[in-house]
Amino acid sequence: MESNKNYWTTGEIITLKRTEKPLKNSGWSMYGQYIGSRYICIREDSERQHGILLKVLGKAYSDQVRMVGGEAFSVDDSDELFMGHHYFSYPFPKPGDLKEVLDILRGDNSLLQKFEDAKMHINPNSKYWVNETSRNMLMMKVPQVYDSSDDLLHNPSSDTAYYRISIVYFHRGGIVLVKNLCSHILDNL
Repeated sequence: MESNKNYWTTGEIITLKRTEKPLKNSGWSMYGQYIGSRYICIREDSERQHGILLKVLGKAYSDQVRMVGGEAFSVDDSDELFMGHHYFSYPFPKPGDLKEVLDILRGDNSLLQKFEDAKMHINPNSKYWVNETSRNMLMMKVPQVYDSSDDLLHNPSSDTAYYRISIVYFHRGGIVLVKNLCSHILDNL
């Protein structure tokens, strides 16, 4: 059963209203980040901490991830416009946010089962794309991968696919932090 109320409990599947943030306009192309669709609550909201919603997006190879407007970007959705295209990506997590999520998942096997039941396979002891960069030999920014087994950031391998996830924080019934989508109150869920 899916829910779209504003206070969520651990293990609950949530359908979020689509929310967008522009990143960059480049000629005939526009780029933006968005949230929306099905997430699973992995931590409830309390007075001491925000609640956390998580969506597993599957895996992506390095040729599917690039930098746009200073953010890691992968085309998850697009709209053909009259004069160009609009491309959207779920925001990539910061390494610290990813570590927190993976710690929660490692500590709760019933949550991992919820993700399996929802057809969102996740392995908390794997490698994940993050919104962190390094520079390559051409001095271009390259998105990084976080390896949970050694707690380090690495340059991605071109022949390996890494997990992608979307993290959404909520507090008192509203989205308070969505990896740079800023404060949004969900009035129309």
